Amino acid sequence: MPDANPMTAHPLVVQHNALVNARFDLSTTEARMFLAMLSHIKRDDTTFAKCELSVRELLDQGASQNYGHVRKVLEKFASRLITIETLGAGGKRLKQRKYSAMPLLARADYLEGEGLIVLRFNDELHDYLLELRDNFTKAQLTELIKLKGGPSYRIYWLLREYGSFGKRVIALDELKAILGLSEGYDRFNNFRIRVLERAREELAQTDLPFTYSTVSKGRTVTHIEFFFEPIGAASASSTLLATPKTEWETALLAVGVSPSSLTGIQARLAAGDYDEGYIRYVLAIVKEQTRLGKIKRPAGAVFRALTDGYLLVDYRKTQGTPAPVASVKSSAVLAKQRKKLTDELTDARNSLQFFQTSLLYTDETRPTLVAQVTAKIAELEKQLQEVGN
Repeated sequence: MPDANPMTAHPLVVQHNALVNARFDLSTTEARMFLAMLSHIKRDDTTFAKCELSVRELLDQGASQNYGHVRKVLEKFASRLITIETLGAGGKRLKQRKYSAMPLLARADYLEGEGLIVLRFNDELHDYLLELRDNFTKAQLTELIKLKGGPSYRIYWLLREYGSFGKRVIALDELKAILGLSEGYDRFNNFRIRVLERAREELAQTDLPFTYSTVSKGRTVTHIEFFFEPIGAASASSTLLATPKTEWETALLAVGVSPSSLTGIQARLAAGDYDEGYIRYVLAIVKEQTRLGKIKRPAGAVFRALTDGYLLVDYRKTQGTPAPVASVKSSAVLAKQRKKLTDELTDARNSLQFFQTSLLYTDETRPTLVAQVTAKIAELEKQLQEVGN
């Protein structure tokens, strides 16, 4: 990818995780334009500005720069639709997942006499790119410009989202859908050579080199397991603004817990609801479950365990510490915990219904999702029984 204009580009590019996992296809040139547009967004922007890009820098050397060719490139890019998770007010995720199809761009212009392309994001993408506070992934522009292929660019972001854990497991059909690939990739060998191997070679030149293995059912490959060195505190989904002061704050920010959530966790520590050992215990449990592919969004799992305290019983067993004597305060905590578990159970049942009926999933991808949610429902029901429903 070409170097972005140093006068307007920013070294850190950020996008909401829903956009990281959205379904859309990008050619090599379109990936360059998309990255250039991301790099022109400022942290304090509240609206999308026009992004002016040089045609000479964007197109491959030797590619035609005549009006007809550039027009075709722009028309294709401007026609791109993305299928993305719908967000609620303030960019928050909805309890019952919904997905929307929307244009990526509001408009695209070519100023032939000036050799410039002028692009602007669709305003519907505001919550996915502007004023982000949590549930986002960030990456260094200097690493992204090393990539050449559109699929390699998308795979980089998908792995970066899980940067703290060093592993991501993705169903093959889901990965193809995210990358917008269909025709020509029915045979896994074609996908392996043209997508996975190319991405592996390109990402080897970045801060996120990876290896991968396949999971098969019979002779059919069903999932891809990506392995990479955990990135640490500067990894995906960490905060733009926070300056952590303690080890536990740094660890939570590294997995994607939002800085606004730290105050509530600090209050639980100060109230004696649990100690820092519980935080380390939760991080270890979630990391292992993510490695096994049982958890796809580690930040949310960690946050729920720390706010609901549903792993406290297991943690105290490992410490040989008896549960505290019941009190008015503990009763209130239990009531709050029961409510949260009940709400989560409702959400999980709604998710199960969605996965069972949504046309977004195929007969190959649906069973894995249904099994995961069914297991989650059983786990929540067990936890409700433990706290008393």
